[in-house]
Amino acid sequence: MKKLLFIALLASFCVNAGFAQKVGASFAAKYEVCALKLKDTPGYKLKALGLKIKADEIGREHVGKGDYIEAFLKEKKKAWLISPQKCKKFADKL
Repeated sequence: MKKLLFIALLASFCVNAGFAQKVGASFAAKYEVCALKLKDTPGYKLKALGLKIKADEIGREHVGKGDYIEAFLKEKKKAWLISPQKCKKFADKL
């Protein structure tokens, strides 16, 4: 019985996105959306490109592990609510 429970628990970890994938998806989605919002803002074109590059790096790290893509799409929908000022703060930090 314990062996069956352990296998079921292990399988559930393989199917769902883990904490690291969820955090990575959240940041990648925020960076990607902010890059789109800032690409036409004077003084932030290169910073927007940097945000997009960082989002792609995070995506390459986590894609294929768990349900990263589903977590990314879910977080991307939420990220559209970020204000342009918050996006500028993200860009300035990179």
